[in-house]
Amino acid sequence: MEEMQEVKFPQESVSEALRRELDALKAEYPEITSAAVVSSDGLLMAVRPEGSADERLAAMSAFLLNSARKTGDGMGWSGLGYLLVNHPEGYLLVAEAGKATITLTTSPRAKLGLLLYDIKEAAKRVKQKLEGE
Repeated sequence: MEEMQEVKFPQESVSEALRRELDALKAEYPEITSAAVVSSDGLLMAVRPEGSADERLAAMSAFLLNSARKTGDGMGWSGLGYLLVNHPEGYLLVAEAGKATITLTTSPRAKLGLLLYDIKEAAKRVKQKLEGE
């Protein structure tokens, strides 16, 4: 009798999981104009919609978060949740996700209360995915 072999399905890649996380945020908040996961050194890891966020925005958002983190450290604060930049044309949100960040740009109509909560929750999931948990 022939031995049955278990069928194994390919696991979702990390980059697919990151794009899925960004897609979920964009689906929940149509005010999001671009969303990206950026490494701590400013390299794009995932972006939605494709081609919307350039490498310059990724590098600058990583720089902003690192500067805010150093400022907080100097003040004796531990950890950093997110950075919010308000502009008449919209918002820039950068949330720490372990060794990466989630960077969002939105229209000025964005409902910040829920979005800030959801970006922190998404950042936790991204951190877990990048750490292999």
